[in-house]
Amino acid sequence: MTHSEPQTMTSGRVAVSALGVKSEDVIREGNHALFGVSAGNSYFSRRRIADALTWATARFEAVDIVYADVALEAMLEAFGYERPAARKSVAKQLSGMRRRIRGARDDIGAAAEKVRARPLSGFLGEPGYQEVRARTRTALRTDMALRAAQDATAYQFLSSRLGPGDMPAPAQVRAALAYVEAELPFVIDTPRILGVASSVHCYHSVLPMGQLLFGDRRRGLKPADNQGYAVVECRA
Repeated sequence: MTHSEPQTMTSGRVAVSALGVKSEDVIREGNHALFGVSAGNSYFSRRRIADALTWATARFEAVDIVYADVALEAMLEAFGYERPAARKSVAKQLSGMRRRIRGARDDIGAAAEKVRARPLSGFLGEPGYQEVRARTRTALRTDMALRAAQDATAYQFLSSRLGPGDMPAPAQVRAALAYVEAELPFVIDTPRILGVASSVHCYHSVLPMGQLLFGDRRRGLKPADNQGYAVVECRA
């Protein structure tokens, strides 16, 4: 089995796959888990978030949820929304996302003390995030494999919003790329951003960017040695 093939373990209603040996080590260390959640993605129900947090708080000393609120208005405008309507829709989506996160934290009881939830935009001015983002931006200009993975991740994000066989418009692609680019630092070096000893980035699928970065990559941008990636899939 290659290092890029996930190895699955099951806990209750949650199936967890560590992407690569390094990620297995980070999970065993149990320092920190980060969940990236998207406001417009119906996968992130209150129950699924609660199930994921139940698994994570039992295994890790601390857990962060980062909910994406960057480039959402631009995305909706690219899909034809007028600016006021886009702003109103984003506000509604984010309010619903925060409500589901609060409900999930209520559902897990005292373990919620380990969990913080913050918007992605709240990190944009922080030195650790800016440092890692500068690294990723430089790499995206010169690393063609990374650029291709970013494109594939952006298209995967757009595909759920496009009709069968539709190709995204340039404005839609730009917004999706900005969305992916803003999240990439948390895949590369969450420990530097949050000041934790090690961290595993948790998502419910293997994104093209994760597949590239946590595979057997010999050159180009790589995640920090104390950064892992896990597929945390909730069954209900």
